[in-house]
Amino acid sequence: MKNPEETKGNIQNHLESKITTFELKASGYCNNAYYLETESKQKLIVKQEKEVQEFTPQNSLLIEAKIARKFREFDLSIPTSRVVFVAQNPDMYGYEYIEGDLLKSVWKELSEEERVNVCKKLGNFHAEIGQQISREEATKLGITIDDSSDVHPETLEEYEENIRNMDILESYRTLVTKAKEMLDSTSDDAVFQFIHNDAHHENILINDKEISGFIDYGNSEYGEVAKEFSRYIRDFPDYFHYIVEGYEEKSGNKLSYKRLVSYSCVSGFGEIVEDYLRGGEARIRTDEMVRKYRELLF
Repeated sequence: MKNPEETKGNIQNHLESKITTFELKASGYCNNAYYLETESKQKLIVKQEKEVQEFTPQNSLLIEAKIARKFREFDLSIPTSRVVFVAQNPDMYGYEYIEGDLLKSVWKELSEEERVNVCKKLGNFHAEIGQQISREEATKLGITIDDSSDVHPETLEEYEENIRNMDILESYRTLVTKAKEMLDSTSDDAVFQFIHNDAHHENILINDKEISGFIDYGNSEYGEVAKEFSRYIRDFPDYFHYIVEGYEEKSGNKLSYKRLVSYSCVSGFGEIVEDYLRGGEARIRTDEMVRKYRELLF
């Protein structure tokens, strides 16, 4: 692993102004993210591929940078990253820092009206990127095309293992089995388009009660919209319908709520199992989420 000074020097080679502030902001499974400031008062985030990755990401950082640049060509309602430079060996790209706090950290501070406004704007955004990037354009960008209307094969394998796990409450296993049946029965309702595919409250930035940015396109693909709303349902079970409303109004597409919720339930069953087995507060949260899924599905 490169030491911080070596990494800083490598990044400096791609900038015109001298770095004055440099720090590791986050370290993920595949990439490191660095925050830096320069003498010219520029603030950047630089994502750099790790020498040893815990798994192979869906999109390389080079493709992620292409997506970010493509987004900047459109008049999107939510700001996206302006790419400053792209480099290889190691793969990395730098983009202008977007001011704001994670939606996760400020959600409780928002009023009811502000929450609804944020949710509807999120729905509009997902409609817009679906309208702007066609299947053909996604192929040109090197983005994964997923025509499947089922959950990811690895997720399906995990689901089948957990269904047989007698340590999990039977009521949980029964609920998710019914959700899978519902998902299979609504395959004709699947809507396909370009999706961010990692939409959740830690990739959305809020500044002054408004969405200031949407980040991280590492999992973007051309696939089913149900994936796009899956985490929203777990993050905001009492508000996700506003996101769907915003999406439907902007896109003209009609989505099946049963399909969206059943997809979220099945794809999120692994997390439910992990939290249940962890016990304590995690199990309490799981009980509440399962109750909410049951309410939404039936």
